Amino acid sequence: MFEIFVVIVPLFLIIFGSAIIQRLNNLDEHWPRILNSFALNIGLPALIFASLSKISFTGQTSIIISNSLFLLFSFALVYGLGRFLKIKAKTVKTLFICLAFGNIAYLGIPVLTQIYGPKILPDASLIIAVHLFWLFTIGLGFLDYSISIRQSWIGKLFHKKNKQDIIRHIGLDLLKNPLLISMFLGLLVAISGINLPRIISTATTMLAASVSPVVLVVIGLFIGNSKIGKLKEWIPVIAFTVVTLFILPAIFYLGIKIFATGMQKYIPSMIMIAMPLAITPFALADKFGLDKQFIARAIVLSTILSIITIPIWASIL
Repeated sequence: MFEIFVVIVPLFLIIFGSAIIQRLNNLDEHWPRILNSFALNIGLPALIFASLSKISFTGQTSIIISNSLFLLFSFALVYGLGRFLKIKAKTVKTLFICLAFGNIAYLGIPVLTQIYGPKILPDASLIIAVHLFWLFTIGLGFLDYSISIRQSWIGKLFHKKNKQDIIRHIGLDLLKNPLLISMFLGLLVAISGINLPRIISTATTMLAASVSPVVLVVIGLFIGNSKIGKLKEWIPVIAFTVVTLFILPAIFYLGIKIFATGMQKYIPSMIMIAMPLAITPFALADKFGLDKQFIARAIVLSTILSIITIPIWASIL
């Protein structure tokens, strides 16, 4: 547990340090917007490319299938419940991207290497690749589709544009999205076995190392400018945290026990799925109209509780 604590504490030093600076200096609104723009368009694409360009797919079919089914199940669960319970569109979009977006890169890799050593890195990188693929295709596609439909409804554009035009527009937007471009480029390099020149790999690694602290600073600035809120406002955050840290990992665990053989090779996936909420949804919040207050609180609460929950899952496995 101490090793996990050491990995997590720096996150809060950056978040709460930035919140204190915001409270004391009252930094203007341009700071979060500029930093968030850097993370979304430069830092995160570099992180995705650096992670994916080094992975290997050899003999890992079961890992790819199990993680893919879990993510698709998470998407279907949110969409189905949203339609059945008639949840607000903003809440559905927020949960759609957050429920499956665990902190598998910034927190998951250090935790796995602390528990199992550097030999686990190829498996961890593959799991990251699978998650990123579905999150930045199905996930971003759904968010983009929601925005396009809303804009068409507000502007009464259905008379001028049919759904095929909307889907074509979404496809073009996704093809221009730096997150998706970096994902496909990283996979292309990994599959083709290209050895990147050292100057390129060094540059992307440097940019990748910068993005997590930047987004953590943005979260801190947002928290520093927000009210703590009443207890009832935290109830949805607590419920979300319980689902992501306990219920969904338990579903994945039971699914593997029932339908698969050889639990050992699924342990890295299991621990990755039990990670707290990642910081990327917060970076996506402005562009796609997500609930920033909910996301910021969920990141803080789930990360704090993961100090307890990750060792529990590791010991069970």
